[in-house]
Amino acid sequence: MKKSTIWTIAAVVIIALGGGVFYATQKSNSNQVDASYNSAIQSGKEAVKDKNYARASNAFDKALSIKKTDQAQAYKEQADNMTAAIKATKDGEYDDALAKTNDVVKQSNGYSVLVSHGKKLTKTIKDVQDNYEHEIKPIFAAAKQNEDDKQYDQAADQYQKVLDLPYIDGKYYTKYKKQASAGLDKNKQAAKDNKNEAESSSNSSSTSANSNGSDTGNAGKTGEGSMGDHKVHGQTVTNDQIAQLRKRVTKLGYEGMAWSPQDLIDLYRKSGRANPDQITKNDVQSYLKP
Repeated sequence: MKKSTIWTIAAVVIIALGGGVFYATQKSNSNQVDASYNSAIQSGKEAVKDKNYARASNAFDKALSIKKTDQAQAYKEQADNMTAAIKATKDGEYDDALAKTNDVVKQSNGYSVLVSHGKKLTKTIKDVQDNYEHEIKPIFAAAKQNEDDKQYDQAADQYQKVLDLPYIDGKYYTKYKKQASAGLDKNKQAAKDNKNEAESSSNSSSTSANSNGSDTGNAGKTGEGSMGDHKVHGQTVTNDQIAQLRKRVTKLGYEGMAWSPQDLIDLYRKSGRANPDQITKNDVQSYLKP
C-alpha cells in the first residue's frame, strides 16, 4: 500500500475521532445547560409554592440567563406581577393591583400554579377593596368631619371603630390600622387638652364667684346681680357639676363654652337626668326649642 494512501486513511480516522469527541463534548455541555436550567426553574416553582414571589422571580431570571426560553420569561413576568399586585393592594391602589393579577392569569406560556394564585389574589383584592369602600372609608370620613367640628371625643370613637373591625389585623389593612391608631391618639390628646382648657376657664370663674360667696359662679345673674335657681333634684349645683355639664354639651356637638352656667343648670333640671353625663342630644334640642 502506498504511503499516501496510508496517510489518507489515518487522516480520515483522526478526523472521525475528533468529530466524535467534539460531538460528545457538545452533548455533555448541552446536558449540563439543560440540567442547570431545569434546576433553576424547579427552584422558582418551589418558591411559588411558598408564595415567595420575589425569590421565584430571581430563580426564573437565573433560568433565563442560562437559556433564554419563552417559558422562563413568562414565569418571571408572572412572579413579578404577583409581587407588584401585593404591594399595590397594601398601598390601597386596587385598580393597579387588579390589572397586575389579570396579567398573571392571562400570561401566555404561564405557569398554571401562578395562574391559580393570581385568581385567588384577585378575589382577595376585591374583598379588601369592598371593605375599604363600604366600611373603612366612611368611618374615616365621619372622623374627619368630627375633627373639623372639634368634636374630638367623637372622632376618637370613629377611629376606634376602625381598630375594632374583625379583619383590620390582616396584612392588606396595615396602612389603615396605622392611620386609625394615629388618629385615635391625636384626638384623645385634643379632647384632653380641651377638657383642661375648659376646667381652667371654669376654675377661673369659680375663683371669682367664690370671692362673692357663691358656689355656682355667675349662674343666674340677670341684671343687678340677681340670682337664678341653682338647684336640681333639691341640691345646689356645684362648680364641678357645671364643668361636667359644659363638657357634656360640648361632647354632644354644641359650643359648650358659649353656654352660661345658668343655662347649663336649667338644661340639667329640664332633662330630669340623675347626673350630667346622662344628658342626651334630644335633651339639649328640647331645651333649646322656643
